[in-house]
Amino acid sequence: MAQSNEESREKRPRVAAHLIVGPREEPFLSALCESLEGACQSLIVNDNSPDPSPHRAALESSTFARAGRLLLDRTPFTDFSSARNICLHLHRELDAGEWIAFVDADEVHGPAVARIARNLGEVPAEIHFVDGYTWHFFQSFERYMSIERRMAFFRFTPQARWEGSVHEKIQGLGGARLALPYVYAHYGWVMPARHHAQKGRQYLRLGAPGEVVHESELDRVQAENYFEFAHRWAGALRFTGSHPPAAQPIIDRVSRERADEFARVEQLIRECQPLPQRLRNALMKIQYDLRWRGRALNPQARRLLA
Repeated sequence: MAQSNEESREKRPRVAAHLIVGPREEPFLSALCESLEGACQSLIVNDNSPDPSPHRAALESSTFARAGRLLLDRTPFTDFSSARNICLHLHRELDAGEWIAFVDADEVHGPAVARIARNLGEVPAEIHFVDGYTWHFFQSFERYMSIERRMAFFRFTPQARWEGSVHEKIQGLGGARLALPYVYAHYGWVMPARHHAQKGRQYLRLGAPGEVVHESELDRVQAENYFEFAHRWAGALRFTGSHPPAAQPIIDRVSRERADEFARVEQLIRECQPLPQRLRNALMKIQYDLRWRGRALNPQARRLLA
């Protein structure tokens, strides 16, 4: 006898998405929220931007807010692990669910994430992390640098905590990881070069190594001079897939607004990619595709996408 919809919902594990946002513009925030609608029962946000928050409209217009399932915290920023630990604390207080969706405001999921979340109850107890893969788009919606493994979900435990002021890591979970044949989009590197220069300055203040652009030079930062290391342009791979549906309206708008900039980037990439480099890139694309598609050989991974 088939299960009723009510019985299915009762067996479905509860998932809360944890998100932190700061003072910078996040053009994909509304798309992220939309992409999580079928996957998460609640959204817990630490918005540490100063008043008035640039994210207020996007968050308040989300389905989570309209349904009373958005929990918004406004604790000021000290470091990244502290911000994420605030979300964990609120999750614990509210008993928000057995699983946590680890998300950033510059990434957007595809429709398959809802199936994954629905099936998390099938994950064996010894597995604490469920990973996907992300396209890292680079200064264009038609180019990406790599496809990298990415933590998408992790189990909630009272011992879970984040450590590290920058490039924070989750602690208190000792279980295994399961990687899925699922890839979604990360658009952080599509943001203008000035955005990345400002981000580098913030990371340096938090103790991350590296050189940064002086504040007096920020207004002169452009993709051509900020990303001047040629291997970045030479290694940019042509994207032939489909963007997540929730992201497409934002992509269309940004593409119109930054059309001249994207045209310059495409010309620069072509100049850095003679035929031998294009052949190397074609092989690299095959390797990246095999990396995530090969996870379908694992029966447990296939079941989560069923």
